[in-house]
Parts: sequence; C-alpha cells; structure tokens
Amino acid sequence: MFLTEKEHMLFPSCTSKKLQCVVMTAFAVLCVFLLSVQYRALAGYVQFRIPTAMPTQTEEQRQALLDVHRFLEQHRGTANKVDAYLEDMSVAHAAASYERGINKVGVYLTADSVANASFYSQTLDRLQQAGASAFVVDVKGSYVYFPTTSSLAEEMKLVRPLYELPEIVSIAKQKGIYVIARLIAASDPVFGLRNPDVRIRHPQTGVAVGSKWVDLGHPTTIEYNKQVIRDIVTAGVDELNIDYIRYPTEYAQWQIGLTGQQKADRIEKFVQMARQTIDEYNPSVLLGLSTYAILGWNYPVNLEPLGQDVIRFAPLVDIISPMAYPSTFAAGAYYNPATHPRSRMYYLVYQTLKGYAELLGEEHAAKLRPWIQGYYITNKDLRDEIDAVYDAGACGFTVWSAGNHYDILYKVFPEVNIPERCLIP
Repeated sequence: MFLTEKEHMLFPSCTSKKLQCVVMTAFAVLCVFLLSVQYRALAGYVQFRIPTAMPTQTEEQRQALLDVHRFLEQHRGTANKVDAYLEDMSVAHAAASYERGINKVGVYLTADSVANASFYSQTLDRLQQAGASAFVVDVKGSYVYFPTTSSLAEEMKLVRPLYELPEIVSIAKQKGIYVIARLIAASDPVFGLRNPDVRIRHPQTGVAVGSKWVDLGHPTTIEYNKQVIRDIVTAGVDELNIDYIRYPTEYAQWQIGLTGQQKADRIEKFVQMARQTIDEYNPSVLLGLSTYAILGWNYPVNLEPLGQDVIRFAPLVDIISPMAYPSTFAAGAYYNPATHPRSRMYYLVYQTLKGYAELLGEEHAAKLRPWIQGYYITNKDLRDEIDAVYDAGACGFTVWSAGNHYDILYKVFPEVNIPERCLIP
C-alpha cells in the first residue's frame, strides 16, 4: 500500500515494526479511521438523497449536496488507502508484539522473593549487570498474591496479598526490566476445595478427580481467573504467562474420561478468555503459555493425557514456553552420547525446541522462548543449555530455580555471544 507525500504526513512510517511506533501512530490512525467512516456514511447519504430530494430541494440545497458528492468522490482513493493502512498496521502490531518478548532473558521469582524489598532490588540490579532483561513473578497460585478487585477471590477468601503489583512493576520498569506475571491455571487446590462444582469430573459418572485440579472450561473457573487477569494486565505488566494450562498426569485416563481433543476444547476456552481480557483491558500485554517439553518429541501420544494442543493454541498467544528441563527426562533415554557430540544438557534442550518448531511451522515457531533448567547445574551445564537455545533458532529464555538461586546465570551469561538476529531493541 503506497501513500502520497501529503498523505504520509498523517501516517508515520513503521517499517521497523517496533511497538513504540505503532503506539505513536494510534491516535492518528483513530482520527483518520473516523474520517473514513464519516466518508462512507456521507457518501451513502448523498447517493440516497440526491435522486429523491432533487425535485423538492431549492437550487442552493441541491448545489450544496452536489458539492459534497464531488468532494467525496475526489477523496474516495484516500479512504481506500486508509483501509489498507489500517490492515498493514494490524500486521505490524502483531509482529512488534511477539518481537518485544521473544528475546528476553530472565529468571523466575516467587511472590515471597518479590515481597522482600532488598532481595528484589538486588535481583534487578544483578539482572542488569549480567545483561539479562526480565523476570517472572507468581501472581496467582493457590491464592492471589496481590490486592485484587476480584469479587470471587474476595468472596472465597483467596487473596493473600504479599506485594503491590503496580509498585513492583514500576520499580522494574525504572531499571528497564521486563515483567512477566505467572498465573497458575488448572492446579488450584484451594479454589477446588471451596468450590466442588469446578473440579475436573468424569463426563459420564460425574465423579471428581480429586479436589486439586479444576476444569478450565467451567464458567466459574473462567470468571474467577478473568477477574484476576483484568487486574494483572491493568497493573502494567509486560506479559502474562499461564502455567499448569493442562490436565493432570497422575491419574489414569479412564478416571478423567476425556480424549486429548476434548481436554483441549476446555483449555482453549480458558486461553480465549485470557486473550479477550487482555485485548479489552490492555492490548499491549503479551500472552504466553508454559507447556510440556515432551510435546516436541512425540506430539500425538503426549497430547492425549495433557490436552496441550499447542498447534491449536498458537494463534491465540504471543509466546510459547516449553519447559525444557533436562532433569525431567528419564535417565538413559532420549540421549545417546555415542551419536550426539554435545552434552545431554545441550541435546535435550536443542531437540525439544527443534521438535516444537517443526510442529508450529515458521509463523508460530518464532514465538518460542523456552524455560531452561537453573537448578542442580554447573556453569558448563547452563552454558550448554543457552547454546542450545540459540542454535535451535530461539532468541530468549527464562531460567527456573524454585529457590531463586541464579549466581551461575549472573556469571555465565555476560560471557555468551548473543546472535545478531536476536539483538532486537
């Protein structure tokens, strides 16, 4: 779509696809869009009015209508260009969105760690010094960890505030750190205990599968999480990551009574709710999912128990984060040192990402930003994992350590040569 020099004054260039550029043009686009709408409304009005009104109108009124009609005809091309521009902008926004998140390098922090002001401040400083750029914080697990306006959370006494979410976001952004809010979805034991109706139940017998796991397609589950997500995204976080977005694996499948696709149907309702809530309350927030690494190795078999149909969910999200922890793979399986020259740590991360990329295809493989293992590791282990991420074509990662110990990352990452393709501003 090409604009004249005069029209370009209305439309700033967004060839770099930076989100900032998209935001800067939003007001101009809105104004021109409204003018475009007015054009169509007036054009329709003139086309309707001129033939029927002519016999009863004065000469002055007829001339005025004809002048409007000529003006609109002269600017029909500009209106059409507005439509094309808006379409181009939506494409640029989509690209800028996931690009903003895919190259982030970060760590996981518990709610207690963020609530500890000195530890939180020190972590932000050390991330900066190491050249890392993000952290993931628990916002909802068994409870909501920040003050929320959710009526359901309050009613069920599911709020245990440990920090002010807008405050920790503000502190991080002052230091240029990207904030990812982690929300645990299906594993919700207190919610399930206090609300028997939301538990996963066999579709024929109605028997609940314990009380820890909740049905992500249940209206009450969806409404409760929607209310919390609304507060999360309006607090100014950069990204919402949904974890435990799956069915339990500790039960026999006959106890659950659903196929993999039926499970995915229920999970998809939850993901759609999250997407719609973000789009309504703060469209700048990215949406990500944490998923099982094993899906990248044997998709059909592992889809059945999990219901994590990442191929189906990919168009709804901006970031996909396979949990590529080598320690979770069976010892002696998946890796043969005789045929793979690099270490086990390297190969299991690398092959997980290559498998995911093949599943997702070129369009959605660009959304991959894995979790990697930050516990029970050496400096070499972590370096091998990082090399695997970059060699597999991804540009960012988050490191998981339940105890929030990241000294090895702070030492190793400054020595890593980041591929030029990953140096997105």
